Amino acid sequence: MKKILTFATAAVLIMSMLLMAGCGSKDDDAEKPEVTVLAAASLTDALDEIIEEYEKDADCTITPSYAGSGDLVQQIEGGAPCDIFISASKANMDQLEEGDYIDTDTRKDLLLNTLTLISTIEKKDSITMDSLTTDAVETIAIGEPNTVPAGKYASQVFENMGITDQISGKLVEAKDVRAVLNYVEEGNADCGFVYRTDAEMIDKEKGAIIGDVDESLHDPIVYPAAILKDAPQSESAADFYDFMQSDFAKEVFEKYGFTVK
Repeated sequence: MKKILTFATAAVLIMSMLLMAGCGSKDDDAEKPEVTVLAAASLTDALDEIIEEYEKDADCTITPSYAGSGDLVQQIEGGAPCDIFISASKANMDQLEEGDYIDTDTRKDLLLNTLTLISTIEKKDSITMDSLTTDAVETIAIGEPNTVPAGKYASQVFENMGITDQISGKLVEAKDVRAVLNYVEEGNADCGFVYRTDAEMIDKEKGAIIGDVDESLHDPIVYPAAILKDAPQSESAADFYDFMQSDFAKEVFEKYGFTVK
């Protein structure tokens, strides 16, 4: 009889454990709302740090996707889920506003940036803005102007300097500003145009910062942000949007070289 009671007791214990595990898994499986943020590639490091801090006490998770602003606009127009969009160009945000994709009441210019010339470590003493048309420079990396704002700004610089035709054969176009940085670091381009925030990330053993570009040679580099009109997680998105404007977020943006509006 003792043996039977032992088996019965064990069965009860096993059933109790399974029930408790079932209850626990129900809570564990309850997914938090997921806020999708599509942001310019130049925001990667700063925004990742801000997201990490926010998620410590948040009731939602933040999933960022970084690319050239023009590519992100095409994704949104193509139906990609998005709660918040942060562009490196007013023109890209204007495009979404004209298409009635954003909540215009939430649109805000968050940040400013600077266009910067970088070079490989081997070329750092021979490259200047004036040497771009000379034999000292064989290749110049820029973002693809139609989809990467930094590439568009670089093209404006060439046009305003009157050197577009002279350097057109030297251009190497990249999918985003981080790819430009990589091209230069890996020696696939002699020099390139990136944002100051990206230039600060350059591997000092592979590349060098030559200098910031005269701001009069291109449009102002402004980063507008907005919540999408049909944001899947509008309430959670609004909470994170507010956090991006908090004192903590401002300090992070400034640490990475942005100017906070």
